[in-house]
Amino acid sequence: METLQPSNNINNRKKALFYILMLLITLLLLLAIGELVARFFVTPQRLPEPPPVSTIDPYQANPYIIKARPYIYFHIPSSSYIQARSSYQVNYEINSMGFRGPEIVHKSQTGLKRLIIIGDSITEGHGNKFTETFSYLLGENIRQSGWEVINMGVQGGSPIYYAANLERYLSVQPDAVLIVLFENDISDDRTGESVFFNLPFFDEFEALLMKTSTGAFLSKSRLYTLLHRGWQHFVRSPVEDIIVWNRDIIYTKEEQEAIKAFEEEQAALHTLKPRPKHLVAPAVFDKQWWMTQAYLDYIVSVCRQRGISVMFTNLSVTGQEPGLNKAYREHASLLDKNASRWAKQEGLPFLSLLPRISRAVTELKPFESQIVIAYDGHPTPQIHAMIERTLRPWVLNNLNRP
Repeated sequence: METLQPSNNINNRKKALFYILMLLITLLLLLAIGELVARFFVTPQRLPEPPPVSTIDPYQANPYIIKARPYIYFHIPSSSYIQARSSYQVNYEINSMGFRGPEIVHKSQTGLKRLIIIGDSITEGHGNKFTETFSYLLGENIRQSGWEVINMGVQGGSPIYYAANLERYLSVQPDAVLIVLFENDISDDRTGESVFFNLPFFDEFEALLMKTSTGAFLSKSRLYTLLHRGWQHFVRSPVEDIIVWNRDIIYTKEEQEAIKAFEEEQAALHTLKPRPKHLVAPAVFDKQWWMTQAYLDYIVSVCRQRGISVMFTNLSVTGQEPGLNKAYREHASLLDKNASRWAKQEGLPFLSLLPRISRAVTELKPFESQIVIAYDGHPTPQIHAMIERTLRPWVLNNLNRP
């Protein structure tokens, strides 16, 4: 009997190997069938080829932008177009990460610390050459201090957008982040919340990150795409949790009446020109700031976990200059006060550009063409240069802090 023991062990191992092999073959067959079935029902949302270069009106639909979760929207990488109106014509060169500007190289190749600037169309440089933007000018002037600046501004951006795109921003390995707030951020956040879950899911989302991963390879599979979409449907991200929470907030009857009265008042004041729709009724401003603040809290939390310093500035173009209606001035002032108070509570560097911009608007009022682009409203190269001069000492002071 003892002589048969080795033979029995060999047979048992062969059986185990056979069962494992059959299990693997069955699994592969199921995956293959699943992939074939998925190909009939799933159309992946993938990156298209860049469209041919053309001239567009920036206030019309932009064919070089894709709207999709989780990023809300983004430029088609490596695309080029011309943004033009009657008073300007500007080239837009989009890099492989979907941002305006030159290619972003890996940090190890620069030998510099990296500051990224996140903001909306003003940061992106609407109506200006890329080399005229305050971000570019800041980068040129602090390079000698051992820092490079990357402009990651995107037209229409606001805190909900910055939170949804945080992994894109941080994939370039920044040492510091400067977030630029603007007067229409709160209304843009509410708009973003209202449409977010109606957007298709971008299946190649990792293609916009400065890294490679197995996800980029697996996204070629329709079955993986189907399973991943199902996972996204049932398991929300932290940003999606904030969106759901904010969308469920209920206004009291008094707040609803105050909003209605405010909108009627503004409509009566703007019978001859469009009403500024981004203004928030003072009665609900603090509540809406609190909703927007949730996205900023999330950004700060993630950056702190990764050892990345965060700075904020408020770039509202309107404030106390004469000629503005009371609601406009109050909106700008409330945004500034809330942002300043929140940054102080969080121990974050905050710089309000409101006084400096308001003073410039007052000083240059006879020369309005130096303040805003004609028939457009975005700041001119002169204002971009002024913003950079104001930001530079404050930025350097905070970058050089331990």
